Amino acid sequence: MDAQTQGHGDRPRTKYVVGMDAHSRKLAISIWEWSDPWSPVLVRNVKCFAISEIREVYERNVDLDSITIIEASLNSAMIKETLVELGFRAEVVKADTIADRERKRKVCDIRDAENLAKAYIKGDVEEFVWTPTAKYAKYRGIFFAYRDARKEAQRNWNRIWCLCSANGARLPEEVGEDFVKLVRAAMKEIELDEFTVERFEMMIADYEYYCGRCEKLDRMIMEIVASEDEMIDLMQLPGFFYMSAFAVKTIVGDAKRFPKGSKLAAYSGLAAQVDTSGEEEERAKRRGGTGKPLDTEGRRDLKYYFCEAGQTVLNKCCAGSLGKWGTRLIFAGKARNKVVCAVGRKLTVYSWHIMRGDPTPNREGEALFRRKMIRFCTSIGKRRLREMGYGARSDFADRHVKRIYANLPEPRKPNP
Repeated sequence: MDAQTQGHGDRPRTKYVVGMDAHSRKLAISIWEWSDPWSPVLVRNVKCFAISEIREVYERNVDLDSITIIEASLNSAMIKETLVELGFRAEVVKADTIADRERKRKVCDIRDAENLAKAYIKGDVEEFVWTPTAKYAKYRGIFFAYRDARKEAQRNWNRIWCLCSANGARLPEEVGEDFVKLVRAAMKEIELDEFTVERFEMMIADYEYYCGRCEKLDRMIMEIVASEDEMIDLMQLPGFFYMSAFAVKTIVGDAKRFPKGSKLAAYSGLAAQVDTSGEEEERAKRRGGTGKPLDTEGRRDLKYYFCEAGQTVLNKCCAGSLGKWGTRLIFAGKARNKVVCAVGRKLTVYSWHIMRGDPTPNREGEALFRRKMIRFCTSIGKRRLREMGYGARSDFADRHVKRIYANLPEPRKPNP
């Protein structure tokens, strides 16, 4: 469930409001008639029915002229999608909507459902939680599986390295893809008891499994990006390749839910704190800074990819306007990590414009984007390119370059 919320403006005047308390396998709903918001009338409560019975329960008890208020949980997006397919309107609200209500009462599913309906009727629900579509929910599952596999592979790599050090086996600092071969070679050079050898083999087997899992998911992600123009568009950004584009688009989903780019920056955890007093502001300015560290809220995964892209811009894309801007800040005495975050924040705003479908302003990044497309085609492979209908890497690159930059004027040539 996504923590980002979106305002719903004027509340729709449906005849009924349904509060739903959802758990992993059981649901409870409370149906209220609210033609008079000041005196809502309880129609009926339906206690403890299975998720698989939701169609039958709603068709028998709930009018189509209704709105269902679901408290955010792991399966609330799936429940909302199911109700929408049945023709009902449903919205998800933050999990703490009724956290401070009825604390003295014993925890009760139907009571929570009633409180959710009453909170909406009384106007206490100001925002709805955004839920991903079925396609992006699937993409998120793939992304999280890849992220978890990478973590487990790294953990096992660290465990093998520590076990080698504990038993006196020396490994070179740079091991690369030959890590397993070097470990096995180091094991032969030292005397190990049977239990230690078994531990090594178990760790190596786990490491190879998660590495294979990463490769499989990486190929899957590559195929998805190749078929999604919206993800390829994000590769215009300096420091972005197919994995960054996939992660950002998958997590953000519909960028239009953010009214402006700064909202997406705050959602990504790249917004500065603003709860400092005037005196602190003055002291910070005298020290040469604003005294506003980054907000600790936001999506860590988005912050990671945008900051990684900021590092790449400063290291390898210094010739571009964004790289020059960041370099000037570093030479002006700004801390490099702060400059990386500043560049990442600018990339966040740029990505917001791209995901909204705003036109590319100029051809500055065209050459870099073409090189990325050629490199991406190399990763995909000739066989897959032919299956997609492209004869060569340049055909794939030309198609996307023309799609993005064809309508832009040619850059002016410098005067001789």
